[in-house]
Amino acid sequence: MNLRPVMMLAASVLTMFLLVTACSSDEQLADKQETTAARHKVKIDIWHWTAEPGMKPAFEAFNKSQANIEAIFHQFPSTSNIPSQINSFLISGESIDVTAQFSPDDLRERVKNNLYLPLDDFLEENHIDYEQTFGKAINDLTKINGHYYSVPYGVNKFAVFYNKQLFDEAHVPYPKADWTWEDFMKTAKLLTKGEGPDKIYGSVIYPLDTNIGWSTLAIQTLGLNGMYKNDHETNFDHPSYKQSLQLFIDMQNRDQSIMPLTEFPGQKLDIGTNRTSLFFKGKFAMFIEPIYNIWRSRLPEYRHDFQMGVVQMPRIDANAPTVSPITFSDMSIPRNSKHPKEAFEFIQFYCLTRPDETVAPKGMMPAAALSDPQVIQSVNQLIYSAPGVDEREAKQVFEDPNTRYVTPETTITVAKKEILQVVSEDVTKAFLGEWSVDEALKDMKQRSDAWIASKNQQQN
Repeated sequence: MNLRPVMMLAASVLTMFLLVTACSSDEQLADKQETTAARHKVKIDIWHWTAEPGMKPAFEAFNKSQANIEAIFHQFPSTSNIPSQINSFLISGESIDVTAQFSPDDLRERVKNNLYLPLDDFLEENHIDYEQTFGKAINDLTKINGHYYSVPYGVNKFAVFYNKQLFDEAHVPYPKADWTWEDFMKTAKLLTKGEGPDKIYGSVIYPLDTNIGWSTLAIQTLGLNGMYKNDHETNFDHPSYKQSLQLFIDMQNRDQSIMPLTEFPGQKLDIGTNRTSLFFKGKFAMFIEPIYNIWRSRLPEYRHDFQMGVVQMPRIDANAPTVSPITFSDMSIPRNSKHPKEAFEFIQFYCLTRPDETVAPKGMMPAAALSDPQVIQSVNQLIYSAPGVDEREAKQVFEDPNTRYVTPETTITVAKKEILQVVSEDVTKAFLGEWSVDEALKDMKQRSDAWIASKNQQQN
């Protein structure tokens, strides 16, 4: 019997066995090393109210970029009062390395109660000039007693979106960057047509909106702390408040170019989504909204068949600059964080380095200027690209270097909750025709100042 073929086969089998065994050992070693590395990563707990699907890509991107840190996402339980729930979690000692807030008032309250860590050392170590990076409007609002306690991760700049089809049908020229509120009023009147349920309005505002509502012109004029003269007196006797309220009352009553407040209940209109739905259904020709209205226009529930234009906010008058309100979202590190250094690494990634993975997919603008060409290209695609939107036009509007930005927020919070309730009541009476503009503002001033005096007396 010739044994040579058998011996050759046996040798081949042995070689294959050794190769498979070696590969398997290498894979097991690599898996073991990877598991060991993961085990030794510093784990940081990030808490936010956004549902996990909206946060997961950012966390995956961050963890992939880190050799020594693993960020773990936690969602706050759903509740009608998330800010209070966050406060409870912070006080309870829950492991939280990074969280966010709904408003600058939440930030100030938590700083006042010593719940947040100052970030000055981290900012200096990473050569981040806060005002230069995020702008004066945000800097002036978030700087508390000379220190910084949060980093913005996304900003919303406001502009006017408009239905080009309705403009074309009415033979009305598209608005230009240097237009004024008087132009806005005239344009809205020209675009208003029809009667009853078929009526199309030139524009829409929700009067009680604290960002873009009855006081829009006053916000553009006064900016930060516009509502207060100081911590002892409100500013509702400033001429800009009368100018602003009178303009929208005239649009409602005289020109009938914005939907009257009396029709809001029937249309189930509120501060948010219902107005958006009616805009995309062609019920309003112009709509003042933040930049994320471009992203929102891609959603199935807002499907529409018209080209959507975008233009800068109207100016107070022809000689005034273009001024846009700006709002933002920010992140902070709790004082009891076990890993503040690693937490700031996450904040840098989320807020500064990779907005293409974090805020841009939600339609928000990055809070800081970008330098990486690939990131810039990706961000532009995410926030400016939508069917029926001219990307170049949108980019020019929201990145206009001549626009000045102001925040509708305040650093003064004396009796703020009570004042906003007074404002809501009095503005409603004005729009319902129960009071004149002067009567509403006079009562607003008197009652609000009384609340401030009462609160200050209690504190003393």
